[in-house]
Amino acid sequence: MAFELAEIAVGGGVLGLCACPRPADVPELRADLVLTLLEEVPAGLRVALARAAIAQRHFPIADYGVPAGEWAALAHDLHRVLAQGGRVIIHCRAGCGRTGMIALRLMMEAGEPDALARLRAVRPCAVETDAQMAWALA
Repeated sequence: MAFELAEIAVGGGVLGLCACPRPADVPELRADLVLTLLEEVPAGLRVALARAAIAQRHFPIADYGVPAGEWAALAHDLHRVLAQGGRVIIHCRAGCGRTGMIALRLMMEAGEPDALARLRAVRPCAVETDAQMAWALA
């Protein structure tokens, strides 16, 4: 199965949205920072990102869930990378619900016009539940 990475310009940088990358996919990410939303970071991915000197953040969210953790500090870091013209890659298991929710929230916070339409143009499965949509738009 080929690795798919949806990309969208946000806040001066680029957001990449994808399913959980395999270690072999890491070079294709061309990332400054990878945000893992899975409850556990796959060990092989953690090692591959470290070897590639790509910054990693972990923000665990249950499948079909919404964040329970502190968002403000993480959001600040993500917006900083984007404002510097960087690439932030966001992934969960399939790269849809949790990934789309976080991407939409970042886009809304950055004041991106037509954020949901733009997001779904590149990742149609983005944001899967009403609770995820409500969190993203909060």
